[in-house]
Amino acid sequence: MLNNDDLEIVSQYNAEIRGLYNYYRLAENVSSLHSFGYIMRYSMYRTYAMKYKTTIGGAMNRFYKNGKFGIPYQTKKGLKVCYAYDEGFKKVDTPLYDIDSIPKINRFNLSKNSLMARLKAKRCEWCGEENCDIEIHHVRKLKDLKGKAKWEIQMISRKRKTMALCKQCHVDLHSGKLD
Repeated sequence: MLNNDDLEIVSQYNAEIRGLYNYYRLAENVSSLHSFGYIMRYSMYRTYAMKYKTTIGGAMNRFYKNGKFGIPYQTKKGLKVCYAYDEGFKKVDTPLYDIDSIPKINRFNLSKNSLMARLKAKRCEWCGEENCDIEIHHVRKLKDLKGKAKWEIQMISRKRKTMALCKQCHVDLHSGKLD
């Protein structure tokens, strides 16, 4: 990280600290992350000290402003400061989002073309038999299909690598008797 920009270094350390804290923030003993935070801050100070070939105290004196370790940077709106994470590690009783309280099934596309919908329909896409056990025939790549057999032409025309077949049609396909 010595070759990175000052702002990139503090951002990387902040991201790692926040990431671990956000993962454990619901735990009872989340406060034990204080030692992790101390080690990460010390590592960051040491990184800056090595980058500027000084001591840790020298790096801290260079970047400590108003009692906080911060890296100044320029934007179009003026000078801003990115501070090192120092918000502590306390337990959060309520999560920021609902965890498994309501299943989010509406985010999945259950259209007539989805694999799950085709399996639930229990209808063979070749012979049309209904209420039968369905097996899925799968090809690796559509471009590998030659288009000589009728089932290959059907898969190519649908632009689909899978075909829902009854057991007998699937056996016939693999034995070369489907056409």
